[in-house]
Amino acid sequence: MKTCCVIGAGVAGLTAADSLAQSGVEVVVLEARDRVGGRVWSDRLEGGGLVERGAEFITAGYDATDAMVERLGLAYAGMGIRYPDRALRPDPGIDRAEALRVAGLVEAAAAAAGADAMAIDILDAVVEDTRIRELLASRAQSASSVALELLPAERLRTIGHLLDDGETRRVVGGNQQLALRLAEGLGAAVRLSTPVLRIEHGPTGVRVHTADDVIEADACIVAVPLAVTEHIAFEPPLSAERRAAMAAIPIGQAAKLAVPADEPVAAAAIMSTPGRFWAYTSPCDEVGGTVVGSWAGGSPVLDLLEVDEGSTVWAREIRALWPELPALDVDAASMTVWRSDREWTGGTYSAVTGIPDDRDRHPIGDAIGRLGFAGEHTAPRDWTATIEGAIRSGQRAAEDILSTLGEAQ
Repeated sequence: MKTCCVIGAGVAGLTAADSLAQSGVEVVVLEARDRVGGRVWSDRLEGGGLVERGAEFITAGYDATDAMVERLGLAYAGMGIRYPDRALRPDPGIDRAEALRVAGLVEAAAAAAGADAMAIDILDAVVEDTRIRELLASRAQSASSVALELLPAERLRTIGHLLDDGETRRVVGGNQQLALRLAEGLGAAVRLSTPVLRIEHGPTGVRVHTADDVIEADACIVAVPLAVTEHIAFEPPLSAERRAAMAAIPIGQAAKLAVPADEPVAAAAIMSTPGRFWAYTSPCDEVGGTVVGSWAGGSPVLDLLEVDEGSTVWAREIRALWPELPALDVDAASMTVWRSDREWTGGTYSAVTGIPDDRDRHPIGDAIGRLGFAGEHTAPRDWTATIEGAIRSGQRAAEDILSTLGEAQ
């Protein structure tokens, strides 16, 4: 039986391992943390309210996610909010049809721009209405979690979808159920609290080194966040070209805050026009009540909200943005922060650029012999930074390795 070692028990790694196991490959999954799911992480607040500390919003087009939810016996619940569409405060009075028209012009300009073009320059050149420019700028920065001044123009190629108004969903019991169910199916093959230090790879197999063990396998798939890859030594080393391509991809800086409200609140989503952060409410599943969630993307916004000092300033800004809210229990709040200087996080997710027009994904996702790569940063074009992208990347990485192992027989 062929064997494969998968590094990372996030959704991408577990999807890859599951796909390989279904094809008759013996797998072992090594995860540095003490839990599965990676950046798909469901948690409960004091009092029982279910929150997503990581990836939360499942929208239209998540075909691979839909198929996996059905296969694993899971289900969706509507959140009652329209993502990414949201009310703006103060309301600048933007006509939606006009915003969509201008977004189309921005997409065309971004597609025609050179590789070194920046998003801020495209918006300045194309968008005359300052209200619409600020709308698109705030949505682009929030979604990518990269400061607008650092965001490549390529990230505007699909800016129109940030004005979609379909109801968003999440998995009943939390999106982490995807990872938990996949891990359950893999059983003892999943080893937690086992960070990988070094990977030796060659034409006949791989040797994966942890602090306590050396695992030999026919192949390996690396499915950890892009920044975490830097903590792993490769022998032979990754090429200078690949390293440079990885280093050139912006990684988002972001934070999420979840605060229980004293009284139920109707589901809604509201964004601060000047602050470039947004807040939303949704039911707390079977326990009832309401959790007020908030997302801030990009270092400038995190600095203004003083997230490194705690949630006090942020909660105060939510109250100013949304004064109709009932009392918030800030002492029971949960905050998750992704900063580049935090060990084993290295930021939120990628803002991949530099995908050749004739390619479906960035070349950093290409396998190197028996060494494959998965993760949202290796997802098909337009699906990076999403649960859907993680799943698709895991399936593709498994196909790459199956092809390699088949040719080696």
